[in-house]
Amino acid sequence: VSSGEGMRIQMISRKQTIVLVDLGASMGGVEAYLDSLAKILVVETDLYALVAMKDLEEKLRARGVKVLRVPLFRRIRLLRFLVGAAALIYLLLRYRIQVVQINGFLEAILLVPARLLGRKTVYTRHGPFELDLFPWYRKPHKYLPRMFSRYGAHLASRLVCVSETVGSLCRPLFPEGHIEVIPNWISRLPEQNLKDVDEDGPLLVICAGRLEKYKGVQLLIEAAKGLQGVVINILGDGDYRNQLMQMADSADVRFLGFQKDIDSWFCRADIFVMPSMGPEGLPMVAIEAMSHGLPCIFSDLPVHREITDDGRGALLFCNGDVADLRSKLQLLISCKDERRRIGKYAFELIRSKYSEPAVRAAYLNLFAFAGSPQS
Repeated sequence: VSSGEGMRIQMISRKQTIVLVDLGASMGGVEAYLDSLAKILVVETDLYALVAMKDLEEKLRARGVKVLRVPLFRRIRLLRFLVGAAALIYLLLRYRIQVVQINGFLEAILLVPARLLGRKTVYTRHGPFELDLFPWYRKPHKYLPRMFSRYGAHLASRLVCVSETVGSLCRPLFPEGHIEVIPNWISRLPEQNLKDVDEDGPLLVICAGRLEKYKGVQLLIEAAKGLQGVVINILGDGDYRNQLMQMADSADVRFLGFQKDIDSWFCRADIFVMPSMGPEGLPMVAIEAMSHGLPCIFSDLPVHREITDDGRGALLFCNGDVADLRSKLQLLISCKDERRRIGKYAFELIRSKYSEPAVRAAYLNLFAFAGSPQS
């Protein structure tokens, strides 16, 4: 560590008090992000968390974080956030917390009590605000949280975007200097997937994520129909699962539901596919697959171009194009050398740009600045 960096990191070593906030009801990329962020912050700060999921509570406590968990109130979601607001106020006053880090859409409401109590706030956007994705008159339960997020973000002392793609979408909406881009990262780099690409038998293709229409799993199911020598495993759950299962009746597709230990699937897989039609921020599951040295196929969303070095670290297919996705699958199924080449490039790319050392100093500096009186 350089002397300049050492001085900056010393700024946060005065044991600032920070609380991480996520009131989501299912484990996903945001929760993986918080677990990794806690690993960075917990040594240099007095770290608290306000969460609603038991699994997330257990992960953070294992890191040494002091956690307050509120009830999920699955049937009356608004109650979770009302109780969460009261719990946040309690934490701020009881433990004199200086900085509040908030994630999620409806959680943006909690920026209000945090700022009224004079605390600095860091709001992380894991994707675009998506106001145009759900019409307010048809799906108000999805539109309204996104609207609160869009306008509430102005209350944040700093808005952190997890990719350059998200940053480019947010910058026109906020004052200059309000936004900082710190890409998502892999907390623990695994060994490169050295699975023998010459072994016989069908190739295992995995796709992981929430089963919603915009995630594009239906494209993968259609592309896989009629392909020989491949088995598709779908990891995850969501509202679109039943429709997807009906589409898959003539393909070798298995629905395995939510998997806690996704790393073991990366180790077993031959190919990973992320067919999302967007919008996406910086999908953790994509860089996790790349970190294992898996050959990947992604839709050509801007963020997928960003994380793959414009398609060098994965094959990119035209967004929404089943025929193009099928051709990319056929290429990887038939060409062992291409699988090996892409996997190696992806592994090295994540190691150099999306590993913990690449972002550690950025986050320590961010929270040191956010907690300083002049920020």
